[in-house]
Amino acid sequence: MILYGVVILIAWVVVILLNYFISANIFGFGIWYIIFAVVLSTIVVMAIDGITAGVVRLMPSKWFDPFAKRSKVCKWEKSFYERLGIKKWKDLVPDLGQLTHFKKNKIAEPKNNEYIKRYLLEAMYGRVGHFVSFFTGFLVIFIYPLEYALCFGVPVAVVNLLLNSLSWMTLRYNTPKLITLYRWNERNQIKENEKTAE
Repeated sequence: MILYGVVILIAWVVVILLNYFISANIFGFGIWYIIFAVVLSTIVVMAIDGITAGVVRLMPSKWFDPFAKRSKVCKWEKSFYERLGIKKWKDLVPDLGQLTHFKKNKIAEPKNNEYIKRYLLEAMYGRVGHFVSFFTGFLVIFIYPLEYALCFGVPVAVVNLLLNSLSWMTLRYNTPKLITLYRWNERNQIKENEKTAE
């Protein structure tokens, strides 16, 4: 959560300063209006993300099959994330699993395939939710007159896109490992069943 907090704070400072030195001269904004507008835009975009996540979770779970071909993460994509240094920062990306009563910051039961299957489903909901939020976050531009969109809405939406991208990439990067673990558990269970049958 600290990573997101730092990114948001830095973005606030940058957007406030840019508006103070550039937009204030054009539109006559005062510093307190600028601060209020940036904070309000942030609150609105967070609400939009929450609504987006809620709507995604209402969809049938069969649409979020982690074993489906459309869900597959290619080797080149995994390599791309590794070039971005995902191994260094992925653990800094906050997990809001407590909102759905399922934390995804670590695998609590690595040998339990029912647990792994639930973990994969939650990861798939997260992948889709964060991806849709790339776009729905830009709805924030409509809370002000459109001539102010570049001042407040677009910068906040771009930061939201960046933060959702970090979560989305982390979930996509972790999903193949979970599938490998699931299949490994399956193979072990089959071997154990064969031994028991003998």
